[in-house]
Amino acid sequence: MEDVTIIIGILRTWNRDRGFGFVEEPTASFPIKKYFLHAHEILEGQNPPPLGSLVRFELGAHAPGGKFPSAKKAWIVAPKDVTREML
Repeated sequence: MEDVTIIIGILRTWNRDRGFGFVEEPTASFPIKKYFLHAHEILEGQNPPPLGSLVRFELGAHAPGGKFPSAKKAWIVAPKDVTREML
């Protein structure tokens, strides 16, 4: 059986024209962990997702030539901008 890592992060950027963005995982120390999310990996929730949404996803491999690991099988679990509530 394959081990699956589930992560919850916050969508910080989204390129609507290209259909991808970056999710940040809050950590107790720096650097913040970032993950690449492509629109085709969104299984549930608003697509395109609003900035600040909570995203639940499985950890994927680095894309060829990619700087960050990928987010797969993503669920947008808070389809609103939650960053304003954090201030």
